[in-house]
Amino acid sequence: MSTGSVHATDHRTSSVGVQRTPADGAAAERPGTSPAEWARTLAEGSVAATLHLPRPPHEDGSSCAAASRTEPFAVRHLAGSGGDVLLLVADGGPLAERLDDLLRNAPDGRDVPAVLDVLDVPPGLSGLPRARLCATGWIQVLPPGEQRRLAAALPRPVPALLDVGSGKRLVRLDLGEVRVTTRTGVHLVPDDDYVTARPDPLYPDEHDVVSHLEAHHADHLVGWALRELPLEQARQVREVSVAGIDRYGLDVLCTLERATVQVRAPFATPLAGEHELPAALCAALDCPCGGAGRGDAPHDHVPQDGPARG
Repeated sequence: MSTGSVHATDHRTSSVGVQRTPADGAAAERPGTSPAEWARTLAEGSVAATLHLPRPPHEDGSSCAAASRTEPFAVRHLAGSGGDVLLLVADGGPLAERLDDLLRNAPDGRDVPAVLDVLDVPPGLSGLPRARLCATGWIQVLPPGEQRRLAAALPRPVPALLDVGSGKRLVRLDLGEVRVTTRTGVHLVPDDDYVTARPDPLYPDEHDVVSHLEAHHADHLVGWALRELPLEQARQVREVSVAGIDRYGLDVLCTLERATVQVRAPFATPLAGEHELPAALCAALDCPCGGAGRGDAPHDHVPQDGPARG
């Protein structure tokens, strides 16, 4: 019956992982989002980011510990088709003024180091962040024509890009090192892995998809969770919610009497886009319609072109 993974957390002790095994004895491991995929997903700009820049030296020229530290700035970041990281900066704002000051004092107007920090924000309040991107590099100034070309070539339309050249500018973060932190540790992502990885197609609309499933298909979720859990745990279920969704599957959080259990509903194959989500959800949750379009299926009204989060 079960091909999912169950992770239980007893509030009185530490986290314990319990792996369910299919009847044929095959391992129940399923593919998950790799560090390189997390890097490309978080680089897309679906969630807010922080740019860390060096603090300027004191006006009197003195050196102190604070002079070598960085200062954070909220920034809108975007990624091109090859993973190039672009920063959308409002002219006259604090970030633009700091960049201008640093570039004026940098050798040949280059070599301004920067760190882009992007923290994953999972749906709801039930889960901790699943990943964090830390991209280190150097600020690269772009000619006006190149800014407009890059803005027009971005894979996802962003209305704010219409202001590039008239109140906003694009600068590039020339990447030197990409690190991703997940529950398995800190991972240095090789350049080739980063360039060839694909961002998760469900991530920009994850909040909308999760909200829809919980609002309109709670019965499917509860029924599936009760079938997946061991009988003793199923008897203790007090609440069922969705912890997240990605191209590889759905995470369902079950609140028991004294613990929380996360159950993974894996998709048969990784999804290439949201158009494959209805059938994948029906198959993963054992919906009898099989994705054929019955009115009570878990794919009705799943958002196809929802707004980007963040």
